[in-house]
Amino acid sequence: MNSENILTIENVIEIEQPIGTFLLAKVKANELLDISFKEERVYNKELQDYVGNQRAIKEDKVKKIRNFINTPDSTFPNTIIGTLVDEYYEYSSETKILKIYRNKSAFKIIDGQHRLAAFDGLLMAQKFDLLVTFFLNADLNDQAYIFSVINTTQSKLDPSLVHDLTELSNITTPENIVHSIAKLFNKRVDSPWQGAIKMLGKKDYTSQNGIISQYSFNKSILNYIYDKKQTSEIRNILIKNNNNRLCLKDIKYNQDKNIFWDFYVNSKEGLIYKILNTYFCSIRDVFLNKWCSNNSILCKTSGYDAFMKLFLDFYKNANGDVSKLTNENYYIPILRTIENLNIDDDANKLGAAGAAKLYKLLIDNINFN
Repeated sequence: MNSENILTIENVIEIEQPIGTFLLAKVKANELLDISFKEERVYNKELQDYVGNQRAIKEDKVKKIRNFINTPDSTFPNTIIGTLVDEYYEYSSETKILKIYRNKSAFKIIDGQHRLAAFDGLLMAQKFDLLVTFFLNADLNDQAYIFSVINTTQSKLDPSLVHDLTELSNITTPENIVHSIAKLFNKRVDSPWQGAIKMLGKKDYTSQNGIISQYSFNKSILNYIYDKKQTSEIRNILIKNNNNRLCLKDIKYNQDKNIFWDFYVNSKEGLIYKILNTYFCSIRDVFLNKWCSNNSILCKTSGYDAFMKLFLDFYKNANGDVSKLTNENYYIPILRTIENLNIDDDANKLGAAGAAKLYKLLIDNINFN
């Protein structure tokens, strides 16, 4: 091997498992890109069969990962997994040194293609160490088996748990703030949602009457604060400015939609809670026999989403006047104009489509005069 054309990896760790021996090592992202390729599973007309074992690259997913890479605290502690092609490597179990030809056909990716693709063209790729699992010339059956096991047997985190874990961060991102708001709603005795929010996505000690997941509850509130595409930008600014939210003032936002952005930037999340608590209390008082009832969709995801969408109409009707938005006497007379609607019609029960149909029913019949 010509040393100039070789990637030399030292201190390789040998791993013994029932499937066989494989290697674990650290490699710079740009160096791994130089030797890597993927085989997307597609139909080969000549062979009249499907070939390859990889999903198609999703550019939006690559973009999200690339944005994450550029954050001050980016990390990928899990490994990129692939197999080395026989003629492109040499490995000594005595010295624990792995030598790989710098050839794009040397390392076939089994898992981690989106993570690796996100480094392409980034300067960070020259500095970023990746953990890599090297199988040695694994056959197609093994490759397919490894890929399927990785992507079907590992449990996906419940999104409500992900939201709950934001509590452990001292960076007051919108997610962190809205988690605190949800926690207040679930805990306070004067809250209409007390014990009704499944903070970890399931009923437990804090939500024995849980009817909606924290993830579903938080999502609609977050949409009134910011565009999710700005997540990395907001976090980066907060980290660089010692968590000073006032440094976010220059971020562009949709004034018609992100009605709570200014409250968030000016650390007035208490006012967001007060406004929404007044709104929910008013809904509860008008639809008392349906509130947090398992027989009604009112407090379930589709009902909640529809009434949260209706909140924007209340906000605009009040011209953002906080004194109105924190007064039940503003909401209740208007809500009375729709109290006899059949919000529990079967058409309103199915996910986003049901929420959209319910919102249309509400907005078509409500009287703001």
